[in-house]
Formats: sequence, C-alpha cells, structure tokens
Amino acid sequence: MNKPPFFSVIVPTHTRAILLRRALESIKSQACPVDVEVIVISDASDRATDEVCAELLGKSDMYIRRNGEKGPSASRNLGLSLAKGNYILFLDDDDAWHPNCLAQLYDQPHVRLGLPVYFNCSVVTERRLPHGPESLSEVGMNLENGLTPDVYVKNQVHMSCFAFPKHLLQGLEFDPFMRAYEDWDYLLSVFDRQMPTHVPFLGSRVYEVSDDTTDRRGSSTAATDFNAVLDYLYVYRRHPAPTPELRQKRADLLAQTGLPIGADLL
Repeated sequence: MNKPPFFSVIVPTHTRAILLRRALESIKSQACPVDVEVIVISDASDRATDEVCAELLGKSDMYIRRNGEKGPSASRNLGLSLAKGNYILFLDDDDAWHPNCLAQLYDQPHVRLGLPVYFNCSVVTERRLPHGPESLSEVGMNLENGLTPDVYVKNQVHMSCFAFPKHLLQGLEFDPFMRAYEDWDYLLSVFDRQMPTHVPFLGSRVYEVSDDTTDRRGSSTAATDFNAVLDYLYVYRRHPAPTPELRQKRADLLAQTGLPIGADLL
C-alpha cells in the first residue's frame, strides 16, 4: 500500500487560469521533504484551466471538473472528501505561498505533534489586467497575535494561513448556500473544536485588488452593506459567542450598521 502524502492542498478554481498557474507554481516550487498532494477542483468547463493543470499537476495530484452549483464551498467539500494527507491546507486560486512554506511548516514542533497551526502572510495589492496581474505593493503581516477570541465577532486570518490535521476536520463542511464569509463560517466550526497555534514563519501570499480590475466572485463588502449584515447574522446564529463580552461586541458591531439587536440574542 502506498504511503499517504503528508500534506493535501485543496485549490478551488473558476475560469482563472492565469491566476491558477501562479498558485500551482508556488506549490510545485516548494522544496518539501515529505509528499504533497494537490487537489484542484474546477466548477466550470474551461480549456485554459485544463491546460494549466495538465502541465503543472503530477501523477499523485488530482484535477476534477465538477458539476452542480458554482462556488468554492462545494469545490472545497469535494476536495475534503478526496484528500488523503495527514494535514489539510486550502489555497484560493488567486493566492500563493512563499518559497519553503511547506518545508518550514513540516519542521514545526506543533505540526509534528499533529496540532492545528497558522502562520504569517504578506498582502500583495495588484491590478488584474487581461494579460495578467500587475503587482503594486506588498506588506508583510506578523500574525502572532492575529487570532484572538474576537474572531467570533469578525474574521481575522486568511484561510491560506492555516494547516489542519485531517482528523480535526472530520464531519465539517463549507456551507454552499452562503453568498460570502463561508470560509469564516467554516473556520469557526474548526475553532469550536480546537484553536490553532501560531507558528512564526512567512508562508502565505494573499493577493488583493482594490480597483475595478477585480475578478472576484465573492463579496468583500464592508460590514455596513445590508447583505453583508445578513451574512454576519447568519454566522452569528450558527456560532454562538462563547462569552458575554463577545456577545456585546457583536451587538456593538451590528449597531454601527443601524441594526440594534440585544447582546443576549447574539
């Protein structure tokens, strides 16, 4: 029987072959001492995506074009059902990893003990032009104190900065009906079981677009948008705040949007 990979990397994608190439190249360029399995799930028929995956994925990787509703949640859920690695990581098709991310991750004592962890990132601001992305700036983010109990009020750490032991995720799924914040909702489900520990290295490169060249499907709208408020309420109902202080912080945030709700209901 073949030995399972140590890391499984799940990459949902949707007709963004140029960005997907960057993400996959950042994985495949890793000098990692253990086996890494990459699972790419596309929710659309796209020849350019097919070609990138055929070029960059290896025999131990998987590329799936799935049917059904569009969106990253269903794609990630399919990836979770297929992943064989001891550790699961998620990488969006428009993000990437710094060199040696996986090697440094594997060397962490917490990972050797099978514990959930999160690492530092840099945030790149870019424009997305027809011929490809154009980087404008990059800022490093030390996330040592970035994950606190306030994550039950508002999301704090990007999904690509986490590594989870597979057993911790058993029975958990992304909600395919959410319009936004499905990653935050999923993370809270994990945190309800066990909070991750910070490990001090630069691992993830998160790309953001602040102008009208963005091609994101999901909403990054601020919490003052009405639809975003509804999504926040949905997350709050699914994940009750563990302390009275956090319930009050939720109420204060919603009050800023003109929606006064008693803390006892949050």
